[in-house]
Amino acid sequence: MSRSRVAPMSDVLLATEGTYPYTLGGVSAWADRLIRGLPDRSFTVYAVVANPGTGLRYELPPNVDRLLMVPLWGTDRHEEFSWNAQFARPFGLRRAFRREFLPAYEAFVTACLRPAEVKLADAREALWVFARFAEQGLMKYALRHRATWEVLRARLAEHPVFRHLVLFEAVDLGKLLYRYLAPLAFPAPEARVYHASAAAFCSLPLIVAKERYGRPLVITEHGVYYRERLLNLARLNRAAPYRYFLSSLYSLVVRLAYDAADSVAPVARFNAKWEERLGVPPAKIHPIPNGVDPSAFDITRPAGSGEDPLRLVMVARIDPLKDIHTAIRAMRSLRDVYGRRPDLEGVTLTIYGPAPDPAYEASCRDLVRAYGLESVVQFAGPTHEVNQALNAGDIAVMSSSSEGFPYAAVEAVMAGRPIVATDVGGMREIVREPYGMLVPPRRPRELADAIARMASKRAELAELGRLGRQRMLEEYSLDQFLARYRSWYDEWTDKGDANDEFNASNS
Repeated sequence: MSRSRVAPMSDVLLATEGTYPYTLGGVSAWADRLIRGLPDRSFTVYAVVANPGTGLRYELPPNVDRLLMVPLWGTDRHEEFSWNAQFARPFGLRRAFRREFLPAYEAFVTACLRPAEVKLADAREALWVFARFAEQGLMKYALRHRATWEVLRARLAEHPVFRHLVLFEAVDLGKLLYRYLAPLAFPAPEARVYHASAAAFCSLPLIVAKERYGRPLVITEHGVYYRERLLNLARLNRAAPYRYFLSSLYSLVVRLAYDAADSVAPVARFNAKWEERLGVPPAKIHPIPNGVDPSAFDITRPAGSGEDPLRLVMVARIDPLKDIHTAIRAMRSLRDVYGRRPDLEGVTLTIYGPAPDPAYEASCRDLVRAYGLESVVQFAGPTHEVNQALNAGDIAVMSSSSEGFPYAAVEAVMAGRPIVATDVGGMREIVREPYGMLVPPRRPRELADAIARMASKRAELAELGRLGRQRMLEEYSLDQFLARYRSWYDEWTDKGDANDEFNASNS
């Protein structure tokens, strides 16, 4: 691929997907802390979003050179929003379509349908062909061509799982490929290091840019992207073949990202086990846990103090992966099983967090009403005063079905709150006895039992909170987090610069 420089280079191009700077919390908080904490590094933020109408939720710091928005939906032609739009069709388009695009498309679809039989190199070559067509504004032409549809239909018909796929779902798969490959129409500009915040679709243009510019690609894994996609597919009300295709597509994208990455930094050691199973060599894996600013999360009210009933607090998105349903059912168990215990009389749960999924939020509120818990479970919405919200509670609760290395848990413990949480992802690395208790996910009664055991220690809660905060200070401070990323960036920037100098001297 040809080398071209379309804008001054940033030190880091950080690619996000559905997060920073357009949503609050989680990965977005990680990105904001990372960028602000390294003011001597310049960043380009390459943000893949659902639609172009998404509004900013973070004020960008001065060391962000550019914000590049990449919408997947909400537009008929991705090229309308690309900073590299090319609408003229080049000479020889039909020949290139037949000779290059169709074989590439067939290889990519085959990789999705029969992943065990396909070399990853074939799919990578197909990705580069897609990138050339997408950057010239030709992806819609190519994917809507009759010959392309015939390739998809033929490959589906050959596979026993897809032979009886209904027509509209087959068409929908073709459309989804157009949407999911949209980032390729938005070429990543040159940067000294490419950094994907997930081994996801946002990493595809970075794979291409790495080849184009010879610069390193590093990936941070928060939750395990592939695992979380499988959890979402399990809830999707579509036919099994349709879900199987999507799971294979996600697997292919993840494996392409891992294969291209020079280094992978999971935020939890738990993630590293999944990454190794998905083909990442152990030598590539360098965990970097999240960190929290101790001055932003401190103890302003000791846990358990005062005479009021105990207050449980949760800071989480109202999202299926956070499994708010389990927390609500646990509160019903607390009432029904432990309702007569004096130390649990009047106990409440307040949930702080945005609701990006209106249907799921509605199901949570319906569940509260169905159990008659309106005075017990309260939805407080998102807050910028997270430390204040945590200090208003006595015990933190997290009921997630999937996590990476959750900021919410570190923040809660840093704020001196004893915690009861589900044993998922990197939670075990944060939540330890005596200040924390872990239970299996999706077990409301066991979550309720653990809350009841923690509540029985009311006189000890303040000391347990102090012990938890001390451990967070020792292992998960913001300074440690930033030092680890600074070292990581330095290592790969130096290697990229050395490679650039070598190529220049031999050109």
